[in-house]
Amino acid sequence: MRRDPVPAYYRIYQVLSERIATGAYRLGSQLPTDAELMAEFGVSRHTARSAVEELVSRKLARRFPGRGTFVLESEPESRDWSARALEDLRIHDPDARFELHGIDRLPQHGDDRVAALLQAPSSRGILRISWSRVRPTGPIAFCKAYLPPGLAERLPADIAEQMRSAQVIPLIEKYCGVQAFRVQQASSAIAADAEIAKRLKVESGAPLLLLQRTYFDVEGVAIYYSDLYVRSDRFVPRIELFRHRQQVDLARPMPAGPAAATPNHRSVRS
Repeated sequence: MRRDPVPAYYRIYQVLSERIATGAYRLGSQLPTDAELMAEFGVSRHTARSAVEELVSRKLARRFPGRGTFVLESEPESRDWSARALEDLRIHDPDARFELHGIDRLPQHGDDRVAALLQAPSSRGILRISWSRVRPTGPIAFCKAYLPPGLAERLPADIAEQMRSAQVIPLIEKYCGVQAFRVQQASSAIAADAEIAKRLKVESGAPLLLLQRTYFDVEGVAIYYSDLYVRSDRFVPRIELFRHRQQVDLARPMPAGPAAATPNHRSVRS
């Protein structure tokens, strides 16, 4: 049997980091103890501890002597604001259906900008996926998404049919053996060109919102890029942001008196 080249501690780290990203382990919550990780994954204490140390080294968690390890996600002094999870960037509209327009491959110099964003030597073989979100009253968004050649080759022959009933990113994760861990988004206002105007049923030159998103795996490798054109008169993207207040909560002294009987965090088990 072929041995998995990914170390056991790193596979556990990937599982834990995904749970943090999706909110299964909420900001400020205590992570499982070494003993709990040993029982769940069937590994030694050294392996379990190494997985948690990986989270600590990447500033996704922080150890507090005598108390345990807590989900941090950012440096303690950071006052940045952040989206809660990757899912917050999806279009949530129960009245809108997914409409796939086509899947094709770019030629060698079909789009050097996209090749650079995906860290590919050229655009040859980059997969392009075109789709819309459409309400009964008309389209609200049109997207051109791109997948690197190495990942595109792993998609099954019926991927177009599957995309009609499932979200794109989960399908890519399922078949390409990657996992989206982080996304960068740039927003700008643009004027619709002839192609986009036709897709969104607006006049050429009409104002649109352009959301440019690059998805990365846990190693920082770009796995997916998309240009999402949105009609702001029909859909306003909303993202909930929060401040990393858990650092303050963790450092706050325990109250004196009766309030001290109900601690904010569970104690560390031996």
